[in-house]
Amino acid sequence: MHQITTLLIFLLMGMVGTGRLAAQETAVFTHMVLPGDTWEALAWRYGLAESDLVVYRTINQQRQPVIGAVLLLPDRGISRNGTLLRHGDGGLLATAVAHNLSPWGIARQNGLPHPYLPLAYQPLFLPGDSPPRDLPIGFTTLELSAIPARPGQAVALRGEITSPFTATVKLNGQLFDSFSNGRYHVSLGATYNFFGSGQPELAIQPPDAPGWSQPWEFVDDQWDYEQITLTGGAAQITQAQIEAERERLFLIWRSATPQIFWQTPFRVPLESYLFISSNYGARRSYNGGPYNRSHEGVDYAAYGGTPVLASADGRVVIAEMLTVRGGAVIIDHGLGVYTGVYHMRDIFVSVGDAVAKGQIVGEVGSTGFSTGNHLHWDLLVNGTWVNGEAWTEQNLACWVAAGYGRPCAGK
Repeated sequence: MHQITTLLIFLLMGMVGTGRLAAQETAVFTHMVLPGDTWEALAWRYGLAESDLVVYRTINQQRQPVIGAVLLLPDRGISRNGTLLRHGDGGLLATAVAHNLSPWGIARQNGLPHPYLPLAYQPLFLPGDSPPRDLPIGFTTLELSAIPARPGQAVALRGEITSPFTATVKLNGQLFDSFSNGRYHVSLGATYNFFGSGQPELAIQPPDAPGWSQPWEFVDDQWDYEQITLTGGAAQITQAQIEAERERLFLIWRSATPQIFWQTPFRVPLESYLFISSNYGARRSYNGGPYNRSHEGVDYAAYGGTPVLASADGRVVIAEMLTVRGGAVIIDHGLGVYTGVYHMRDIFVSVGDAVAKGQIVGEVGSTGFSTGNHLHWDLLVNGTWVNGEAWTEQNLACWVAAGYGRPCAGK
């Protein structure tokens, strides 16, 4: 009996040992994907083999990890910092001189037989203090404004560049407004609120170099649903009038002034109001029709005559009574960012005026396509209506300005 008990103890110890070994072999950790976390960069950083990543690459071998996704990776006990560079001119020797490193040492670290082979944009790993990221050629840093991003909100990227150039930036083929000033590069874009959840491809094309792309996670918001009954003068406005007014204004909204006028965060255009009567992106049914339209801005219910303020520094590009928007003032803030305030009964500025943040530009009213005293405030980036309240809450204005090397502080 004693021998049987001893045998059982040894068998259990063996099973426990095997379980520990299996646990060690299957140890994993989570990694949230950031811009530049390509398969090659992750493999080098964590000492992974192609077989370790195959589960994520079965559908499209060429597609890079989705920015904002959380990967479950096998733990090989390795976590290396470094710099990842790509050259197209066989620049290993020049790279070694620039970084005061041995060219043979770089070649050995990267599995090259010698330092004289043309690199042809092959990734080159060098010593460094940060995790290696495979960035667009010419970029030394790259940041996105939101990970994950949300439809109906402005999205932007910023980065430092090695030489003066302006890259072409697209999201699912939609061109961003891009600007650079020698050292810094910023791009601003947006998706409309019907975009939904998805993983659109962010593509960056530096001049005279291969393009770079990586999917970007978007998560949809919850939207309000509103039934609108039009009466009186508002009911007489036709779809043709609405489209004609939009067509005229989009000629302005789709242009981008290549400078920043603002120096402080944006603000909402009223000091006081009764309540928000309609949020940005609310799905709308007019006179019992389908919910196939959405609200392009934010409506603030307020008393007639309440002062309306400029949201930030800028230049007035529209100041007049419009058919649909009524008393309207539109301000260009630079870099393709515009704000508009509508349905005002009085306008106190003129086209061409330079206005300061907080300056009174008009008074609340109920003109144009309106059913009562309120102020409609909208904000457009890259020719797309976005959530102005989200822009102010996230302080994207200062995030962009900082990425462009411009001051932006205060309230």
